[in-house]
Amino acid sequence: MKPFGETARETRAKASELAEKTAENARLTAEAAKARIQGGYGRARAATEEFAAKASEQAGVAREAAGEAYQKGKAQAKRANSKLKDVAEKQPLTLVAGAVAIGALLGSLLPKGVRKDEE
Repeated sequence: MKPFGETARETRAKASELAEKTAENARLTAEAAKARIQGGYGRARAATEEFAAKASEQAGVAREAAGEAYQKGKAQAKRANSKLKDVAEKQPLTLVAGAVAIGALLGSLLPKGVRKDEE
């Protein structure tokens, strides 16, 4: 049988070795977790940047389309205004007749009111 002091030294050495292995395993696990987190962060950042770039591109396309639509609408309004002026100058009675017809049409679409004596 071994003396008690020798057994205690061996136990202490084994405990120290086990503690070092545990610390090394913890360090390796922490490094692996750190690498995974950094990789995930990098992928998330790249995806966010890609999304932002696409959104910016789409906003530019929408802005351009809105500008074109505005210009087309503006040109059509000018043409309509010009035609209306021409009709007003050349055929004022036709214009008045058209206005009366539109007024009559709108009047016919309005609901009929109920008078107090009809209740």
